[in-house]
Amino acid sequence: MSRISNKGKEWQPHLSARNIIIFSVFVCVVASPVSASSRSMLTNQLRDTANTIVSNGADQWNNDETVTTPVSTISLSVSKEIAISPVFKPYYQTRHADGNLGGPLTDAYLIDQGWLQFFASDALFFPEQQVHSRSKNNILPSLILAGSKDAATGIIRLPLLQALLTVGSQVPIGGSQSIFTYVNLRKATAPTFMQAAPTTKSPGTSSLHFVKGGMRAGKVVGHFIPQVFWNYINSKDISPARWAKDFGDPLTEALSFTVKVNGTFHHMMVQAFEHDGILLDQDARDASGHPLIQLLNTGMDYIHTFGLPAVAIHPQQSIWSQRETDLFVAPGSGRIIAHVGQKFAFKLLGDSRWITGTLWYHVQWTIPEGTNSAWIAAVNVTFVAPGPGPSSASLNMLSPQLGSYLTSIGTNVGVVIYDVTRQHYYDYNSDSQFIVASSMKVPIMFTFFDALEQQGQEPNSEQMNVLTTMIENSDNDSASDLYYNELNGAQSITNYMQKIGVSGLDPATNAWGYSMITPQTMVNLLALLYEGKILTSQDRATAYGLMENIEPDQQVGVGDTAPNGFTVAMKDGWVIGPDNLWAMNSSGIVMSHKETYIISVYTQEQLSLDDGQEIVRHVCSSVASLLA
Repeated sequence: MSRISNKGKEWQPHLSARNIIIFSVFVCVVASPVSASSRSMLTNQLRDTANTIVSNGADQWNNDETVTTPVSTISLSVSKEIAISPVFKPYYQTRHADGNLGGPLTDAYLIDQGWLQFFASDALFFPEQQVHSRSKNNILPSLILAGSKDAATGIIRLPLLQALLTVGSQVPIGGSQSIFTYVNLRKATAPTFMQAAPTTKSPGTSSLHFVKGGMRAGKVVGHFIPQVFWNYINSKDISPARWAKDFGDPLTEALSFTVKVNGTFHHMMVQAFEHDGILLDQDARDASGHPLIQLLNTGMDYIHTFGLPAVAIHPQQSIWSQRETDLFVAPGSGRIIAHVGQKFAFKLLGDSRWITGTLWYHVQWTIPEGTNSAWIAAVNVTFVAPGPGPSSASLNMLSPQLGSYLTSIGTNVGVVIYDVTRQHYYDYNSDSQFIVASSMKVPIMFTFFDALEQQGQEPNSEQMNVLTTMIENSDNDSASDLYYNELNGAQSITNYMQKIGVSGLDPATNAWGYSMITPQTMVNLLALLYEGKILTSQDRATAYGLMENIEPDQQVGVGDTAPNGFTVAMKDGWVIGPDNLWAMNSSGIVMSHKETYIISVYTQEQLSLDDGQEIVRHVCSSVASLLA
């Protein structure tokens, strides 16, 4: 920041919001859109001001010559891609803030004192700790203390216009080619430019609205508001709390200047108020065809003058994902490392970066093979520990190597892993449907148990024999007997799945082995069994007993790769599909007294059964080495 100060005053942190008004070096006014008499009033600077008593506080910055060269080159624009933070959204909506704040320029982010988000025409702040005035070179705490606080939400609207006037920002007003700056606007706030109150005989004032700003030689003085500005500040969308509160007293007259835009001169008019400034472009039109009128872009101009306040994060600070999002190699790079859902935990590495209004954090997470790092958009994380419940992420968050292996196979494999011990789900192509084959015998068994329970019965010896041969020996005739004769086919399975709230299984009417299922559905079923949320305790124990005693040649995948000392409740399936290619899958619960995980691996369109079994074994053995 380059600062030139002859007699300038630094920010006064003890001053009230009303008194933090600023001035600068006044320039010639041309092409005024107000009346001739009004222009005459604007240029009448030779009156005696020795006895002026100012009520709007503007006299405290007489002769201030502080000038600040813009320092920020950050590229920002209002974007629909930037979300309004949930912290500020209630305030934003109830105050019609799209009209008086403008769209968001940045994500909300944490600074030392609390949460901050910049908008086109202002900034909102929510304190997380008591804010104290800092040194004169740190303007933000003083802005917070001087801001307008909303009693209902505790949100503070920062007086950015006052800050820009205070330091004499040389950011141009009205466009990049403009020579009119906040320095010029500040000069126009001097009490010498206050006008005498109109009388009934005052010519040219019928379309102007006078607001008292002080007394001079015993007479009322103040500023005039042109009708076009008066209509604007009295709009409910612009001033939901009425203009006197939202804008405050005028600090200047309506000042005219010209600026060249795309080779054409535009006639501009600007007026500063206690809290905001208004800009009129007479040669541009809004959506209704009227001359374009809007608030000054003080949010943007503040950032260009001061830069963005520092992000308050610390290395190894914990954060969590709060929605589904991607992780990137570099911020905004487009190269995705992985995908995470809600509640996934990270550690901050301490560095952050702004890319066109989006804040990115450099994060790290622990995996069995060590640690990995990536960049995540700040809007997608929370610093508040989430409530109970598992997190979810793509499988390469657990193992980049295994993720690369699955990517090389493509969509002909789907995997879901539920690390019960650490409460994490990992998945790859988890919502694609695959042929169930003999794994369909698991939902058939669950549905049959539930049907008996509804009748207050337990399976008799004959029914147990059918269940045993169906699960342990994978006997297809036993499965058909239960599916078609005992359960009345596909509808019974559909009804049961709806009852327990699990989707993703489409039972086939005429051939149960060709039913379709997602890997996520099978894991969800097994998780309900493990968590005791389906069936009676006795039927669950029976189901476990059957699935833990699968005959050896039916234990490909989860069974024959499980670590020593672990108990496995599982079921495999394989069949030649309608396309004459093989579908093979393996699913199960892998348990010990220290570690438990549930896994489901499905393949399809394999040239041979061996190819499918090789994929399933590779995935299951890799996961066993990582989690067990």
